[in-house]
Amino acid sequence: MASNKIITSTLVVTAVAAGSYYFGKEENRQKLAHSFKRMKAKVKNETNEDHNPYLNEKVGHSDPEDVEDNSMVDEGAMYSVNYYNENMNN
Repeated sequence: MASNKIITSTLVVTAVAAGSYYFGKEENRQKLAHSFKRMKAKVKNETNEDHNPYLNEKVGHSDPEDVEDNSMVDEGAMYSVNYYNENMNN
């Protein structure tokens, strides 16, 4: 019986020490928090659009008055056309 207590306490102390060492770095704590948030969102079946109404409205519906967005789309379209034309001509 005493041997079980020693083994259990040794395992607990080792786990606490390893956890303290691992989570002593800010990067590791951020990774854990990010993973936890992703897992929670997956369980709840939520997306980023559920939390940010602007994203839900913006997707697939460009505003004709949004000059920056339209120029970005225009540049992207021209890049693919130019890429295709260069490869077909060579």
